[in-house]
Amino acid sequence: MNFHRRLFNLKFLPVYLSLALPSIVIADTGYITVDGETIEIEVSRSYQAPATYPRKALRLEREGYVIIEFDVDQDGSVIDPYVLEGEPAGLFDRAAMKSIRKWIYEPSTYDSVPVQVNDVQVKINFLLTAEK
Repeated sequence: MNFHRRLFNLKFLPVYLSLALPSIVIADTGYITVDGETIEIEVSRSYQAPATYPRKALRLEREGYVIIEFDVDQDGSVIDPYVLEGEPAGLFDRAAMKSIRKWIYEPSTYDSVPVQVNDVQVKINFLLTAEK
């Protein structure tokens, strides 16, 4: 590995570290339907797999985000994720999807009954420097 390649890898080390740090408490919002009425409900993440910064984005020194929508099953697993929006388009989609498929939420209940929470949306930011 040549010196410039090593320097490039070290230059973006804070990115990898900032993406790998777990969040303290994160709650997202989704919806359930009870007797024909839509009810907003919070779901809490118990595990958030870190997203890997795509090599192409590192090489181009690009930042961006991806908004993903999915459902949370009764056991807390993510089901049917899909990309709603990404900027720049397509650059971070695969990394975000790979990460989000591994996320785990606390199982949700409504009136003490386990429920599937629908239409949860999250935004994953890809930044070259650690957030302040």
